[in-house]
Amino acid sequence: MAFPAQARNILRFGAFELELRAGELRKSGLRIKLQQQPLQILQILVERSGEVVTREELRQRLWPAGTYVDFERSLNKAMVRLRDALGDSADFPRFIETLPRKGYRFLAPVEGGEHRKQHFSCAGATSIAVLPFLSLNSREERESLSLGFADALITALGSQEHLIVPPTAAIMHYTAGSDPLQVSRDLDVRYVLQGNIQTVGTQWRVSVQVFDAQNRKIAITQKYDFHLENIFEIQDQMAARVAELLQFRFSAPLPRSRDRYTQNPAAYDELMQALRDSSSDDRTARDRAIELLSRSVERDPQFALAHAVLSYACAVKYFETDSNPQWLEKAESHCYRAIELDPELAEGHLARAYILWSPARNFDHLEAIAELQRALALQPNVQHAHNRLGTICAHIGRFAESRMFYERGHRFNPQNPSAHGVIQAYLWEGNLREARGEIEAWLKESPGHIYPVYYRPWPALLAGDIDTAAALVQEVLERHQEDPILISLQGLISAYRGERSRALDCVRQACSMPRSFGHSHHTYHQIAGIYSLLGDSAEAMGWLERAVNTGFPCWPFFSIDPALRNLQSSSQFQSLVKALQQKYSNLVLR
Repeated sequence: MAFPAQARNILRFGAFELELRAGELRKSGLRIKLQQQPLQILQILVERSGEVVTREELRQRLWPAGTYVDFERSLNKAMVRLRDALGDSADFPRFIETLPRKGYRFLAPVEGGEHRKQHFSCAGATSIAVLPFLSLNSREERESLSLGFADALITALGSQEHLIVPPTAAIMHYTAGSDPLQVSRDLDVRYVLQGNIQTVGTQWRVSVQVFDAQNRKIAITQKYDFHLENIFEIQDQMAARVAELLQFRFSAPLPRSRDRYTQNPAAYDELMQALRDSSSDDRTARDRAIELLSRSVERDPQFALAHAVLSYACAVKYFETDSNPQWLEKAESHCYRAIELDPELAEGHLARAYILWSPARNFDHLEAIAELQRALALQPNVQHAHNRLGTICAHIGRFAESRMFYERGHRFNPQNPSAHGVIQAYLWEGNLREARGEIEAWLKESPGHIYPVYYRPWPALLAGDIDTAAALVQEVLERHQEDPILISLQGLISAYRGERSRALDCVRQACSMPRSFGHSHHTYHQIAGIYSLLGDSAEAMGWLERAVNTGFPCWPFFSIDPALRNLQSSSQFQSLVKALQQKYSNLVLR
């Protein structure tokens, strides 16, 4: 079975696909009826994503000289219909921004066709980055306040659905004096808020300034004097004042800092230190974060945020570096406590989703999705939630939504390498061109990272270029020999070549290995492919069902996977695919 060819005339954004030659707009594979003029406007805007398209340009393209029509009325009606089709809002746009008396700008990232991945223009989106504050006092004098102020403002402003505010993890590596224009470019935001803190007599003083990258000038300067016991009220006041001066419109009340943090100074300091350490790739730093968070909740057992962050840190340790059951038990215990103390804490629901979508809970896709959507409803910029949703959607065959969630995650934190996980959606839907580009970009950023190295042979393998795939698999094995997912991938290469004995040796070797960097269901899927290619359909179906039952129900991929071609016409395979399609196709994702 030939793998699908790339369609160069299809442009993708969010859950939508615009097919240029056919003149069709689809959402999640379903055609949306749209009249010719709104469709033409959409094509013009999408092809120039991030640029301003003037009303005059649209008039010349759609109503050339000699056409007698009420242009203003016709354009406005067409835009209303287009926004209705996209589910967009003129007041809080996700796709099309109106620039009064000028024209329109398409905001969403566009993929496909001749486009490379594009992102929002900082000048168009309502977006602000808050950097760690500079402490002008000695390190002993509450240095944690510098990150504490930033986290409080990020949480308050980031609670608004129509604002783009990079999460705290995105700003950790910036230091005092960072060039705000460069930060704006790095994080793709319009505004950058910087501040400093110092003691003035018996009080504290915090000074802030907001840089406007579009106009390249300071938009706001403010100073606040306070006593330490009133710090949370000052943080709330600052967030509200910044929002007022920048004319941000609120869709919900701002959360209160006093409800988020602890009044125990030592517990607060330990949380802030742990936030820095837990965002590191260094295992020693992450272990130190667990120690700090454990002390924090001992000092204040009612500190819900510390419980939630500790739960997530313990879960990461259990699933990625140390399979001792105590870490999973600790993750579950602190997650339960966090949500019990504060059911509206986004980080608590994120931690619960991380536990649910894991081997420990047999990858409970539906419950994990519900928890992640709950977290994002509470805090739209919560770190990791968008990318985790993207990963889950790819596994259940919802590729358009997977790309959409990864795009959102990248929008909030363009520097998060987890955004490269969109490779899974590209590969499993057959978009090999985009998959190759994403894999190479990830390798360029992180040459030693195991995941892009593992994915690298797959585009060639799925395209039928077995020799290229084999050479790339050999490169992987030279660096990472003892891993079942890699050994079974080597077995798949052997099965494609008809090397039965060698392929089965790889199966036996992979099954004897206790632990993998990847999830076991991918090893099982690859073993299913091996047996299918070797003509053992019964054994292949058994392993494929095992892959499904342990977290990989990716039915659209199964239907086009060339390794499974000997199964695809069987009634057992078709029944499995139909059951999975019915279970996951109608799931509401937003």
